[in-house]
Amino acid sequence: MLFSIVVPVYNRAAQIRRCVASVLGQGFADYELVLVDDASTDDSLARMRELYDPRLRLLTHPINRGTGPARNTGIDAAQGEWVVFLDSDDELVSGALQAIADRAARAPASIAALWFRCRMDDGYLSPPRLTSPQEWDYAGFVQFWGESSGEWRDVLQCFRRDCFARLRQTDSQMDDAKFLLDFAKKFRIAAYPDVLLLYHQDAGNQIVRITSRVDPRRDGQFIRDRADGFRDLLREHRGFLARESPRLYGEYLQSATTSATMAGRRREAFGYALELIRLQPGRPRSWALLAASLIGPWAAILRRWMTAG
Repeated sequence: MLFSIVVPVYNRAAQIRRCVASVLGQGFADYELVLVDDASTDDSLARMRELYDPRLRLLTHPINRGTGPARNTGIDAAQGEWVVFLDSDDELVSGALQAIADRAARAPASIAALWFRCRMDDGYLSPPRLTSPQEWDYAGFVQFWGESSGEWRDVLQCFRRDCFARLRQTDSQMDDAKFLLDFAKKFRIAAYPDVLLLYHQDAGNQIVRITSRVDPRRDGQFIRDRADGFRDLLREHRGFLARESPRLYGEYLQSATTSATMAGRRREAFGYALELIRLQPGRPRSWALLAASLIGPWAAILRRWMTAG
């Protein structure tokens, strides 16, 4: 089998049929579709159980664990040579699997991942800078990611399945920032300008929305997972990031400061903020994050209250 398409699902009852239909309608036979329900509390699981196709498998988590653990569950069950990650609110464009298969057939053994661009609902292409085929090692990935700071970086990701014997997805609610750096450090990535994914923004529980409205009174585990994730990211990649892409290093310092502040780790947050000021002394945001690290987790709630309405 060539492809295992792994789709984590959490509370996507309104979107999951669209996602599944985009895969089953590909006109390409050599794949399986692995859906992993991450303990949805809406009708997602019921909707998926109504679907039938011999290429489709449905796995379930008894408790909600996050996208990384759900992907790991799908990877463990996967049988394909390549694993494609697809979010449950997105869809593949027509002919996407054949296009990936063509690229995979020409990929040398040194390439461990194939990445492709996606189109947003408004027509925006992500990443906008990926206009020609590129091959990245650790330094190349860091430089490209740094140059793309502040822009959409969403891609359709396809990995050789045997890579996951050496590197797992993050086993927490942390996003994939550290996983991508770890992966680039171990393996080479080929990235292409082909637009193979339609990225939709009609789901209310997208990670970008969750992080923008996170509340320490309600989202403690999510906050702790992110604080741990960015702490480990900087612990393992700090020196290389600071040397190869100060811009990307600054982005991760901001995330680490915010996460540690929200988690109530004031000393840790203060240290990140001081480093950020040394890196970007002229940016007001650096000083605002330093002040927030001293106030603690309620800084975010105070800011929302002051800007409400």
